[in-house]
Amino acid sequence: MESIMLIGFLSFIFSICYLVFHLIRRIFSPGKRFSRKLFYPCFAGGLLLLIISAPYYSEETYAVDETKTEDLTTELQELKTEHSAVQKEQTALKQQLNQANEKLKAAKTENDTLKKENEKLTKEKDSLTKKTKSLSEKLAKAEEKSGSTEATVKEKNATAQAGTSHSAPSPKKNSGESKQECKIKGSVNHIYHTPGSTYYDRTKNVARWFCTEQEARDAGYRPPKR
Repeated sequence: MESIMLIGFLSFIFSICYLVFHLIRRIFSPGKRFSRKLFYPCFAGGLLLLIISAPYYSEETYAVDETKTEDLTTELQELKTEHSAVQKEQTALKQQLNQANEKLKAAKTENDTLKKENEKLTKEKDSLTKKTKSLSEKLAKAEEKSGSTEATVKEKNATAQAGTSHSAPSPKKNSGESKQECKIKGSVNHIYHTPGSTYYDRTKNVARWFCTEQEARDAGYRPPKR
């Protein structure tokens, strides 16, 4: 149908052009005759072919348009589907963003709490360090005082023993007998050790000898802890 319509269109245009050409030629050459056998068949045939092929061309155009409309409708539906999917994805991303913001806020709150606890622990650490230092100084002083006290006790014991030996002198033989009879050792630390005990043989700095444990206790000595 397109070829028929094209032939009719060309015939119609040819007849119109021939008519215009004849009119122009008549101005310059009035004697020239107009060929009706050429004009009317081309004009009528072309117009007839145009009229005949016009409905078919309209139907084909309508079919093409309808196909295009269907294609556009399909594309529109696909675009709507994609738009819905994009909206859902956007909603999901918003929810994830809100959850991330909530987690970030919780992390910040926890971080602030940990900072406060860290500051508190640091202060407690400093306080304990100061207390430990103070106690260490007090312990050193106490140990120094204890050492001086022990030295004083040793001096007093030595003085007492010297006074005893001067007031009641006895022969060396009796002293040896006394050591053999009184076998409980009294150390300078005011601890007495019985024969067979753990530190008995190790105790060399014997301040006094005792015959019985009761005698050692009465003199202010105590037994070892183990």
